[in-house]
Amino acid sequence: MVPSERRTIVYDTSPEQYNHWALAVDGPVATLTLDVAEDKGLMPGYKLKLNSYDLGVDIELHDAMNRIRFEHPEVKCVVVTSGKSRMFCSGANIYMLGSSSHAWKVNFCKFTNETRNGLEDSSRHSGLKTLAALNGTTAGGGYELALACDEIAMVDDRSSTVSLPEVPLLGVLPGTGGLTRLVDKRHVRRDLADIFCTTAEGVRADRA
Repeated sequence: MVPSERRTIVYDTSPEQYNHWALAVDGPVATLTLDVAEDKGLMPGYKLKLNSYDLGVDIELHDAMNRIRFEHPEVKCVVVTSGKSRMFCSGANIYMLGSSSHAWKVNFCKFTNETRNGLEDSSRHSGLKTLAALNGTTAGGGYELALACDEIAMVDDRSSTVSLPEVPLLGVLPGTGGLTRLVDKRHVRRDLADIFCTTAEGVRADRA
């Protein structure tokens, strides 16, 4: 496989070129639907299963949010949801991470966190609010994306869960601000956050 840091990456995209997101605008409400194309990862060697993401997915999200801000100033709320049945997002693709250099992983986490910081900055300074509409299982970086939104609404189907399974499954802390947002933004007690992030199976909507 071509080393990640040597492969040319194209950051210039548009809604017509998106592989993983669909952008729809209806008056003051925009909807961003995550429907990841498994076979269109940015690098060769892995499939983006379970609505997992790589840098290419986040490049599109970054582009979409900027287009909403500058091309659709009438939009006051962005709904972030999934086009997959019973699956919102399973987080960063672990096979992509496993085949990447340390420097790539660090910068990938930085870029994705900057995108999520941008959601919060738009809310604070531009009045552009975001709602994460979780219509299925939400794990790892998928939950971190939801936590970056102003509000979270989750389907109560008795099977969908939210989780930060990085510690029990991978032995690493969440990489894009999940614990910080859980405690400082959602005001979850630190001891409960500690238990939550060591519970691989997560919690269902009624408990969350």
